[in-house]
Amino acid sequence: MLTPAAQRRSGRPDQRAGGRVFARLWAATASANLGDGLVMALIPLLAVHLTASSGLVAGAKLAHTLPWAVAPLLVGLLVDSMDRRRLIIFFHLFRAVALSALLAALLLDAGAFFALCLLYLVALCLAVGESVADIATTALVPSVVPRHRLEWANSWIRGTESVLNEFVGLPLGGLLIAAGPAWAVGGAGGLYLVAAAAMVMLHGTSQPVAQASHRPDANGRGRHQLTAGVRLLWRNRPLRTLTLMSTVMAGCWSAWLAVLVVYTVQGPVGLSPAGYGLLLTALGAGAVIGAAPAPRLARALGVRPILAADVVACVVMLGTPAVSAGIAPIACATFLGGVGSGLWNVVVISLRQRLVPHDQLGRVSGAIRSLGWGGMPLGAALAAGLTELTGPRPVFATAALLTALTLIPLLRVLPPGGTGGERP
Repeated sequence: MLTPAAQRRSGRPDQRAGGRVFARLWAATASANLGDGLVMALIPLLAVHLTASSGLVAGAKLAHTLPWAVAPLLVGLLVDSMDRRRLIIFFHLFRAVALSALLAALLLDAGAFFALCLLYLVALCLAVGESVADIATTALVPSVVPRHRLEWANSWIRGTESVLNEFVGLPLGGLLIAAGPAWAVGGAGGLYLVAAAAMVMLHGTSQPVAQASHRPDANGRGRHQLTAGVRLLWRNRPLRTLTLMSTVMAGCWSAWLAVLVVYTVQGPVGLSPAGYGLLLTALGAGAVIGAAPAPRLARALGVRPILAADVVACVVMLGTPAVSAGIAPIACATFLGGVGSGLWNVVVISLRQRLVPHDQLGRVSGAIRSLGWGGMPLGAALAAGLTELTGPRPVFATAALLTALTLIPLLRVLPPGGTGGERP
């Protein structure tokens, strides 16, 4: 029988302390994701406040998604080679410092042009910090809870992320922006400080699991280890298929979100900034409702029906603004898309944690983020250009069509009730 210290070194959870440790990890995740929700509302709405250009507004979203295309591979290697807890603490503090710089510019009235340029830079920094925190948290979960409780733990984490990121953070961010942008910036920075403090109190997690051979050296092993996650991912057909699907869908989501603020605040829907934040709470509410029953549905139905339902829900969400400017149908479709997102996240992340060895989970998660979320900056960039030429509705229609096409590989690769198998 392993002692608690040996369990930590092996990356296996100490079940006696696991509940307390998971509670602290959950608390840190909750605070950080409330800050993320404020940031999600802050970036586009502050851009609208600073410029009337639709392209520049969408460009702020591009800046917030660009690091997801390049950073996660390196982040994954860091997560597997360093203390995951300390990484999370550092990058929570890093995000707080970045927001403090933006707060100073706003309070000192540095001018719209300077503030917009700084917003772009801060958006890049926030995306890097979020990438590290999310990948490291995902890699920590299997060392905190037993294997048979992964769906339960992921359901709690993803549900909390959705509630605080979207259901609470987005509308709160809209309200704070309406009161004054500095309130939203300062609030988000303070929440990242709280998250860092919660992680300081987190004990009982595994230390870095990578061995010396996993660390970069002059013989080229660093490059080999950097791409190890991509190679392992590419050899697993179900994970490869889901990642390629995620690339397309993430790009479509990013395009939708980049122009949604233009369509609903500056365009025919005519929402206020606070109303825009409330609209996006439908996304978070749906994600919570989708995440809660995901463990039971995965056992009862299997992976393929759940993920197919998510694709259909996403198509409805993306396509509705192309045919309607009514707030009711747009809000209902956004809620439906959130339900599908909640199901997808719990099922796919739990599947990944089962199929991937613990000492490579950071790199594989980084590869999935890099490849899957790499479509986000491309989607935002294309949406910015297309919106300037044609307006937002063709962007919504194109995003819905591309997402619908992802059903083809999903139905061909995944068996009706299967999960792709278990890791030996």
